[in-house]
Amino acid sequence: MNQTDDFSAGLRRLCDWAAACRWEDIPAPMRRRAAFVVSDDISAMIAGSLEPEPARYRARVLSRPCCGESAVFAAGLPLADRHQAASLNALAGNWCELDEGFRKTICHAGIYVLPALLAEAQALDLRYEQVLRALVLGYEVVTRIAMSFRFARPAVHGHALWSSVGAAAGVVMARGGDGAELFGAVTAAATTASMGPRPHLVEGVLIRNGWAAAGAVNGLQCADWAACGIHGAESSIPAVYRDILGATENFSALDDRLGAEWSIASGYHKIYACCQHGHSAVEAVLDLVREHALDARDLRSIRVYTHPLALTLSNPEPTTTLGAKFSMPHMVAAPFVFGTGGAPAFSSDALHDPLVARLRKMVELRPYEAALEPPHDRPARVVVDTAAGATHEAECLSAQGGPDRPLPDSMLEGKIRELSAPVLPGLAFLLAPDGVERYGAMSWSRLLDALR
Repeated sequence: MNQTDDFSAGLRRLCDWAAACRWEDIPAPMRRRAAFVVSDDISAMIAGSLEPEPARYRARVLSRPCCGESAVFAAGLPLADRHQAASLNALAGNWCELDEGFRKTICHAGIYVLPALLAEAQALDLRYEQVLRALVLGYEVVTRIAMSFRFARPAVHGHALWSSVGAAAGVVMARGGDGAELFGAVTAAATTASMGPRPHLVEGVLIRNGWAAAGAVNGLQCADWAACGIHGAESSIPAVYRDILGATENFSALDDRLGAEWSIASGYHKIYACCQHGHSAVEAVLDLVREHALDARDLRSIRVYTHPLALTLSNPEPTTTLGAKFSMPHMVAAPFVFGTGGAPAFSSDALHDPLVARLRKMVELRPYEAALEPPHDRPARVVVDTAAGATHEAECLSAQGGPDRPLPDSMLEGKIRELSAPVLPGLAFLLAPDGVERYGAMSWSRLLDALR
């Protein structure tokens, strides 16, 4: 058996397992985790819907005649056809860098699965528990495929690589497809991956936010095609990620501890509105500000010791708010000035603030001395010198929000309430301890109406 055969056998086992997994087979903690992912990512979609570019795109789309079958998470919950709703919600959902992510590899599985899944769920009038099941299983499929390939130096961004695979998996699970249909859909979806250059993050190129939207539409189409016998081949996924993009393989990730270890348990939630690679640095800065009452105007040098992924985000002069979210100099400088790592630190005002600009140029990025094992593989130590000659430092080995340091429910609930208030003020009700049981049998459409 060659390596492609090994991959194909593992993927078939994964797809057959996912298709056979019933709602009753999913442990209660994973169901609750899924409810948090749904709520968190919808709140991120609502936040993104308020930004000018997604708002203009939404107005353009909704001005055209369409079949109104699925909600767009924006003011008034307008309806669009499922493909356009998935596209609009995916674009908005990753715009503000507040969507949920996956800690074990670069794969924002929630924003890959949910836009297409939620559009499909409303069109099919699925129950909330069916939505959660499809999310858990779609999340499992796309993250395990993503963990099967390792890139020494990622050239293509994860949103471009994996979004169509996650969307296809979620939609097939929503439709109750079997393992063969799921296999056909995800192998097809991999061949539609976008070649989204990872450096676009640092450059602040806004098309980066479109890659998840393109993947949502491609994944929906691949689910439709697979149901009609138009699917990928056993070699499709290795051909894309190994042969074309040069990844090394780790095919045991496809089915290792399948059903015993759930990917959705390794997700993280964001309270800082920027790339997760910089969250430990943001947290270290905020610790310095709190502990030493630092005045940003008094800083004379800033040294940041951090991990390899963060070292690539080195642009000291971002020109867009997206670029600021992927600029380590900005991620460090802005919290010194604004006292937060939230949205105000990555706003247009922060981008153009003269003091922030001065501090960005002061930031020196250096390698963290030792390679640490997960969950401490994304550390940061921030060292500052002041005009008075004092030196202060703070270190964060792992930022809040991951499985090792989960956000308190109250903090995540507060984030969701704040972001969702303009459109779905009741969204945080889904986080209640009995929320899954209370709302599970409701149709997704009725539940959305109840949360308005």
